[in-house]
Amino acid sequence: MSENENDKKMKGEINQNSIRVLYIEMYFNDINLASGTAFFVNSSKGPVFITNRHNLTGCHQETGKPLDTKNLAVPNNIRFRVLGSHEPFWYAFDLYKDDDFNEPIWIEHPQFGSSIDVAGILISEISNAIHLFVNLEEDWHKWQVGDRVHVLGFPFGLNDNFAIWSTGYIASEPATDYKNLPSFLIDCRARPGQSGSLVIARFKPGDVVKYKDELYQAKTEMVHFIGIYSGRINKESDLGIVWKMDVLRDLVAAIESHDNLPEVQCAYHRLQIYFFRRRELIG
Repeated sequence: MSENENDKKMKGEINQNSIRVLYIEMYFNDINLASGTAFFVNSSKGPVFITNRHNLTGCHQETGKPLDTKNLAVPNNIRFRVLGSHEPFWYAFDLYKDDDFNEPIWIEHPQFGSSIDVAGILISEISNAIHLFVNLEEDWHKWQVGDRVHVLGFPFGLNDNFAIWSTGYIASEPATDYKNLPSFLIDCRARPGQSGSLVIARFKPGDVVKYKDELYQAKTEMVHFIGIYSGRINKESDLGIVWKMDVLRDLVAAIESHDNLPEVQCAYHRLQIYFFRRRELIG
């Protein structure tokens, strides 16, 4: 097999979900504070950028203290990478409408607000790039404690275009709510950089699937979107929090019903000239 034929073969074997998530970096001006993960869902108003709220605030979700212990800084702009037809592109946008950090551009959960570690941002249509949406339709399968799941993200900033898959198991009853919020626990050895990761489950060809109380055999891979990962409950545990898909549906519904929501315009540069001045990029 020639080198070109091998390249084509390898491209055909890439799982679509490996490019469904986005590598992101949080910045204060031009100071890189942290990295993480995000993805897109669709709405009637356009693409919605989804990630953990703490990625955007730069503060611990429960204590409110800055996550950046070196500079004690919080981000005011974010940069993310998507694949183009020939190469990756970097996009960026400001996180606040004002210079005093009083008017964030993201939307929080319409009922629970900042108690939920998920936020959404309405983005203008992204050109010159390939982005795959996460489907928000209701899942027909009833997931149970002990079922296997995968966390798709970028641990430790590993970002060679494709997501890293970490595997774990549902650790708390998914039909109940962890701490009375729409979330559940998984047992998975996830690490920094995976905040905002997409959590999926899947059936492989040949697996037995139960649908409407009938048993079937999967003919092709069947992927189900389970939620968004937001980190371990503490540093000593591999138990991590997953926010349910209902949270994302609620966010999209809030965005679609909002009359005066600004649509964030993203600026982009090619990967080769990634190090740029913020004024040139944001303007």
